[in-house]
Amino acid sequence: MTLRRSTVVKVACVVLVAGAAKAGLWAAKDWWVSVYGTPSCSWPMRIHGTATGGQPGLVRCYLKALAEHNTAELRSIAQNIPPAHITASDFTYSADARSGVTTVTFTPNPNDPTFVYLTIRFADGTVDNGADIINMTAMGGNSVWRMAIG
Repeated sequence: MTLRRSTVVKVACVVLVAGAAKAGLWAAKDWWVSVYGTPSCSWPMRIHGTATGGQPGLVRCYLKALAEHNTAELRSIAQNIPPAHITASDFTYSADARSGVTTVTFTPNPNDPTFVYLTIRFADGTVDNGADIINMTAMGGNSVWRMAIG
């Protein structure tokens, strides 16, 4: 059985177009989540206090980004109004994040429903009180939660 050259070219074009469309869909999904969705990751964490909606998933992304020392991931979960400037100091707790299961206490601000205080107790006993979460509506943005870091 021989295939005509034009048939092979047509099949190759269909495969290329389908691959490009799939890549485009993934890029569109990533953009949509970055603008309209709260990022969520899988990372071991114990929760205390009152966490709602996507807040735990966002903090899991934060812990994962710290543990992996991933600047791009940390930037994607940080507040974007104004844009975060991630520096080496934002990775102070990287080793602590790798030390085991972290316990995070969520404490909603009683005077501001767009802000939640976090107390992050790493498995090695180190405590971080400097990373909190904010709903970007407080800054005039979309209703998505981001880490107040950077």
